[in-house]
Amino acid sequence: MIKQEMKVIFFKHDFENEIDHVIYTLIVDDFYYDSKKIIFKNCLSEIILQEMMDLKLLIHNKKHDYLGILITCNQEGKNQSIEDGLYFTFDFAYKENDLVIYDNKEELEEIYSDKEYSDLDSFFKRKELIYKYLNHECGEKYWFSLSLFEKTCWLHIALFLARLENHESEKVKEITLDGYYIKSELDLYCYIGEEVCGVLGYMGANFSALRDCLDGSISRPVQPPLKIVWKNFEYSKHHFVGQYCEIQDMVNFISEYAVLELN
Repeated sequence: MIKQEMKVIFFKHDFENEIDHVIYTLIVDDFYYDSKKIIFKNCLSEIILQEMMDLKLLIHNKKHDYLGILITCNQEGKNQSIEDGLYFTFDFAYKENDLVIYDNKEELEEIYSDKEYSDLDSFFKRKELIYKYLNHECGEKYWFSLSLFEKTCWLHIALFLARLENHESEKVKEITLDGYYIKSELDLYCYIGEEVCGVLGYMGANFSALRDCLDGSISRPVQPPLKIVWKNFEYSKHHFVGQYCEIQDMVNFISEYAVLELN
């Protein structure tokens, strides 16, 4: 069973020293969320509410107090632990024993006006994927069946893991990609990362990060220049859905920083 611990951390930001001072922490597990708020069920007791009142958390002046909330989720498998977090402005309410945390509505309209998913959606999707990964439910090419949104979350988790790795792995000199699994830019990032580093491996999630991974600027188990054999390329070419670029743009870019062979 995967251990999952979520915390709600109330903090005050010290702008002079650019650090956060933790004021209060709650351990929570029962929750409901939508794109604008999270409701943590039965996490407040009379004692907790009194402690929060004593700390003046419930009567603060939003215009003058630089307060915020951090939601963290630490999930522990048998041999691995992964933590993720999400910041909020200090906007919450409580009803009986429930704590309700809101995303800032003005910022929400500005940031997500052209987006289908919010940071809340991403956070809880990452939480779901991390659980599956630690529970060994994600094998090779698991990412291929995910939506574009889920693949973005997958790549975020891959970056988390890359930061935890030791970098003494044997260097990879050549990989082979099957074009039947490359129908988008995100597929390519997921696939290269997996072929170099294994399931949930990271080799970038955009052009600049991929470049840094290929040329050694970011420590990855790669021997530059990496040889990439892209077989069934014509299939990729005819099925590619360009979200941010066209497939020829990717071919040209990769060719600058790796030895690319199209079959």
